[in-house]
Amino acid sequence: MGINNLETRWEKATNELIFQLKEKGIDFKKLSCLELFGRDGTWHVSIFAKIVKSLEIWEIDSKWKLDLEKNFPDSKIRIIDSIKTIKNNSDLPKIDLLLIDNPMNVYKNIEGEKFCEHFNIIKEIYKFCKKEIVIIFNVNRAPFDYNKYPEWKKFRDNFYKNSKTDELSIDFLHEFYQELFKNIGLETIFKINVTRVFHNNIDMTHYFAYYLRLK
Repeated sequence: MGINNLETRWEKATNELIFQLKEKGIDFKKLSCLELFGRDGTWHVSIFAKIVKSLEIWEIDSKWKLDLEKNFPDSKIRIIDSIKTIKNNSDLPKIDLLLIDNPMNVYKNIEGEKFCEHFNIIKEIYKFCKKEIVIIFNVNRAPFDYNKYPEWKKFRDNFYKNSKTDELSIDFLHEFYQELFKNIGLETIFKINVTRVFHNNIDMTHYFAYYLRLK
């Protein structure tokens, strides 16, 4: 059980998502793009880097700085705390495409503050928006080994206002995020989801993509 039962499809899912967005009329070569959780950028960022007009990458851990500069010599690299920077509304670029390749479970910043998935920043994304924006983020529909992580469950239950976060439906999630975006002044033009990871043949992690417009 556990991680050995994972079927990851990072590259395939990213290309499927990009194809579907192009089918919807998204012209990537016109988009300025920002990734908030860069690491070394070798996962989906390397794919988007080839098709967007410009790319900026944020990463909190300085150990990835040299790799990022090597892998993306034409991109702007910033070693900063994404969550704190967004919350402080400091020096935020206006962009067309926001990538949030957020970690799963609960994690800490350098100061030891606890965060979970994209929950601490998703309501702040309007700060990056010119008039319209495409946002792509990870959603864990059905975590595995969930009973081992009660703190993670507590964060998820609180965020989704649902006590059964071990297996959330896609319909529930899309309704939830569409309402969340509406409440922060963003109208959903269209939305897409693509499975990124299977666990025991269950679609676990999804890419969610929303094309949003300021109301």
